[in-house]
Amino acid sequence: MSDRLQDWVIGILLESTSVSPTDLLEEVMADPRCPAFGPIHHFIVGAVLLACWRNAEADAGRKALLHSDLEEMVARSSCVPGATCARWGVCGAAASAGMAYAIVRGNAPLRNEGWQDGQLMVSDLLQLIARAGSPRCCKRDTRVAMAAAVPYFNALGGPQLVERKGMPICETHVQNSVCMGASCPFFPAGQA
Repeated sequence: MSDRLQDWVIGILLESTSVSPTDLLEEVMADPRCPAFGPIHHFIVGAVLLACWRNAEADAGRKALLHSDLEEMVARSSCVPGATCARWGVCGAAASAGMAYAIVRGNAPLRNEGWQDGQLMVSDLLQLIARAGSPRCCKRDTRVAMAAAVPYFNALGGPQLVERKGMPICETHVQNSVCMGASCPFFPAGQA
């Protein structure tokens, strides 16, 4: 493997057998190589969704498909720079879920099937992220996007992803000088 920013994530995902995107997301974000902020989150959401989708398939060739999917996610997510939430008005975590949805659906610029569904999913994710709080919390926005994206993937009628039971607890809030604290649903109780 090369030394791309995404390679450590790809390594984790190729080894995983998880079908729970929210649980696998927490595993990836707990890795010491995962920064608190930045464009890696624009890759992680879609990559985790694709890994769990392929893991839920019964196909023996799913790992080869996953590797191809992840390389496509690298290419697509690399076009989304840091701070897109402020500069473009689009959270990269929501865009990442949209990229994964488009890959699974085989969406193309001139293909009608799936185009509207992907747009609607991303718009729902963006609304939830916008209502969840404030800028500069990639972890919160990534968690919100992931939890909201799973039902859309399950509605496709193919492999079924497992939805998380319970709320994850943020371990990186101390690295965020503008953390919302107890106003964030992922903030540890008793830490205010």
